[in-house]
Amino acid sequence: MSETSVKHGTERRWKTFADVVAFALGTNVWISIVILPAIFVNALHGTGRVVAAVLPFSTLLLGLWRRSEIVLLGLFPAAILVPISVTPAMASSHVYGPIRYTVVALGIVAYLFSVSFFTTFHEPPQPRSVRGLSSAQAGPAERWQRRERVYWMLVALSIVIPTVLIAWVNFDDAIADFLGEMYPGRVALMTTALTVGAIVLWLGIFHYAFLGVLRPHRTGDRDLIVTLAQARAEAKVGKPRSRFFLAVAIALGAMLALMFVRHFKG
Repeated sequence: MSETSVKHGTERRWKTFADVVAFALGTNVWISIVILPAIFVNALHGTGRVVAAVLPFSTLLLGLWRRSEIVLLGLFPAAILVPISVTPAMASSHVYGPIRYTVVALGIVAYLFSVSFFTTFHEPPQPRSVRGLSSAQAGPAERWQRRERVYWMLVALSIVIPTVLIAWVNFDDAIADFLGEMYPGRVALMTTALTVGAIVLWLGIFHYAFLGVLRPHRTGDRDLIVTLAQARAEAKVGKPRSRFFLAVAIALGAMLALMFVRHFKG
């Protein structure tokens, strides 16, 4: 058996393992957030609600079929909010107690980390030759150790901040009493709206604060990065502008008008 076939076989088995893990954890998230609360509040009646409940699972299967991080990490979590928006009682506080909320939160974190890790990680190719370096015996430099500590701190905050924020919105008695006074009969709907707002707030913080901190720490071949940036800029400049397409549309319209006038004159 050749080395290439062995490599392809290992890669295929690794992708299958990643798909199985993502499917299992994604199905757990779907059942714990959509199916069980829907059964608890009797929300699985009617074609529209059943379709809304099945939509996240279909999105998960689509993401696994395409092996798309955008679908698995973006569309699938967004699709989970669809049945909740149709039946806000699914996210009410009497459905999620603190213990169940903790279990569901751990399942979501496990799913997000597994998909982020397994869809990008792969075994590096075996080097043709190995040469011992004296610098490798000294271990990583202090600056890399500091960076690693910062990275792990950001990972911990990425778990703690949204979990505490959503738990505060759903389980704080002061917020529940305020919603009961301001929106009688619509507490579940307003709690769901606040939960979605908390998620949107966290995504904004993560995009501008967390990714903003990590962006300068990206490493790589600086010359290659500069060359690729210049190539992208040149390709963007070389693309036809909207004025060009507008001029072409006007020219085609003028030609059609000319043909129309000549046809009726003839």
